[in-house]
Amino acid sequence: MLFPWKKNQIRKSPGLNRNNEDLIEELKIEGITEHNILCAIKKVPRELFVEKQFIQQAYENIPLPIDCEQTISQPYVVVYMISCLKLKNTDKVLEIGTGTGYQTAILSHLCKEVCTIEIYSKLLNEAKKKITKLNLKNIIFKLGNGIEGWKNKVLFDAIIVSAASEIIPAKLLENLKNQGSLIMPQKTTLGNQKLLLVKKNNETILKKELFNVKFVPLLNKNIE
Repeated sequence: MLFPWKKNQIRKSPGLNRNNEDLIEELKIEGITEHNILCAIKKVPRELFVEKQFIQQAYENIPLPIDCEQTISQPYVVVYMISCLKLKNTDKVLEIGTGTGYQTAILSHLCKEVCTIEIYSKLLNEAKKKITKLNLKNIIFKLGNGIEGWKNKVLFDAIIVSAASEIIPAKLLENLKNQGSLIMPQKTTLGNQKLLLVKKNNETILKKELFNVKFVPLLNKNIE
């Protein structure tokens, strides 16, 4: 998730002694009550996924910069998007935008399998290392262009996109099972972004706008 700041502009937070329990309590206050999601957050140390200079802010409910001019999203936005998908432990999930792997790790505790695509090789390789430290075995990593979806006509129960696009990529809809859900930020004609929840009902695509967000753009370019 993108916010208009640079790494050297991040303010030092007074909450230097916050931990995962503090973050979970804040998320509860914000309305996140699903027990399985809160348990998943508890199992994933965010400090592992932030850059060293921001380690003291790991459990602040804010986004933070990472490599390749990307960000690790605000925890509330991560868990809100996940909660909208209503995941079951038998589900297969496609994630577009691995980033540091924080959201990937949370998803892995909530479903049967996570397939995740990242366009930046540097980010993907670092995410793999972090995930390995947590001994999570149900994640498949792929270096690629998320707009192209997961090839070989694989179908997913849910798709979560961590970058904004003006349209819902057609290949992602092809990857979505009937009655499956997709959530992503969508650019509007006014220049802002809305979080969009999509439900596939046979040949009908049902859309629901949620609230304003600001994410990095979904890139359609060569792999880096």
